[in-house]
Amino acid sequence: MKLRFSRLTTLSALALLIVASLLAGCSSKRPNLPPCPRVGILGDAQKATQFRDGPGRDLTDVAFETELLDYNGECKYEDQQSAVIVNFVLQVAASRGPAATAAEAQVPYFIAIVDKQQNVLSRERFIARVPFREGRRRVAVAEELEQRIPLAGRRTSDIEILIGLEMPRDQLEKNRLQRGF
Repeated sequence: MKLRFSRLTTLSALALLIVASLLAGCSSKRPNLPPCPRVGILGDAQKATQFRDGPGRDLTDVAFETELLDYNGECKYEDQQSAVIVNFVLQVAASRGPAATAAEAQVPYFIAIVDKQQNVLSRERFIARVPFREGRRRVAVAEELEQRIPLAGRRTSDIEILIGLEMPRDQLEKNRLQRGF
């Protein structure tokens, strides 16, 4: 299964909203469509700490603390419902730590498509760039994304879109311990 992920430009996102609002007026003429796939941010992979290079892992070694805040979006169907296109905006935040030397945090995250049994059907990596202006310690950016998911006989209720920060295994385990898993 090959999925196509791409970032939308602001202009494309605006055009998409205009088209969506125009199509909303025609909704009474459209057949009942299945629901959009569920989208979720993984709790274990929602927050991460990026440390400076080297062995230190105390508060003075923190370069950035990163977090996936929220998402919102919509979907549409194409090719007689053989594929669903999911458009959404993901909010990504970063805070500068004492060891930050860069004016921009690079926040790696992934988007995975899984089936009901949690088998990964597709997974792709992205990097959100969070620029810091002078005097700003915490900044959030909006990542505009589009995913085209071939359904191949599946229903949208049988798949889920999962989003999470990429992080070292030891940090993931620490997050799980803090959440009680």
